Amino acid sequence: MARPKKEQERKAQILDALERIVLRDGLAKLTLAKVAEVSGLQRSLLRYFAGNRADLILLLFDRLIERGEDKLNALQKAEQHTLTVDQVVDLVLDGLLADESLSRMVDELWPYAGEDVRIQERLTGLYQRLCDELTQRMTAARIGANDADRFQRAYGIVSLGFGAASFLEIGFVPRDPETIRNAARHLLRP
Repeated sequence: MARPKKEQERKAQILDALERIVLRDGLAKLTLAKVAEVSGLQRSLLRYFAGNRADLILLLFDRLIERGEDKLNALQKAEQHTLTVDQVVDLVLDGLLADESLSRMVDELWPYAGEDVRIQERLTGLYQRLCDELTQRMTAARIGANDADRFQRAYGIVSLGFGAASFLEIGFVPRDPETIRNAARHLLRP
C-alpha cells in the first residue's frame, strides 16, 4: 500500500491531468492511456491509485464538488458566518456558476449524475447547501413569507445561475450582463 502523502500526490497528479484532458477533448474521448500519458504515470500506477475509467469520473466529480464546497466555506470564514443575501447571491452567480472551467467540467460530467447515486447525492447536497444558505440569509433579512417561500426563491436563484452558466457555454448571453443578477434581486424583494 502506498504512503498516504504519496497517494494524495499521485491522485492530485492524476486529477490534474484528467481535468486538462476533459477541458481539452471532452469526457467522451477520455481513455486511461491519455490520462497516463498526460499525468506522466504508467498505466499500472494510474489503475493502482485511481482505478478504472468509471472510478476516475467519480474522483473528478468529487473534486469539483469539493471545489464548490471550498468556495462556500472560504466565503463563510472570511465573513465570520455573517454572509449577507447579496454575498451568497454573488457566490452563486459569480463564484460558482460563472467559473468557466468548473462549468465546463460540470457540463461534461452531468450525464453521469443520472447514472450514479453517489454523484446525485453529492451534487444535490451542494445545491441544497446553496439554497439553504440563501434561505437562512433571507430569513435574517426578513425576506419572504416563510421558510418554504424563501426556499423556493433560493431555488429560483440557483436555477437562474445554473441556466445562465449553461447558456454561456453555447454563446447565448444576455445583452445586459446584469440581467441574471436583476432577476435574482427581483426574487429577493420582501
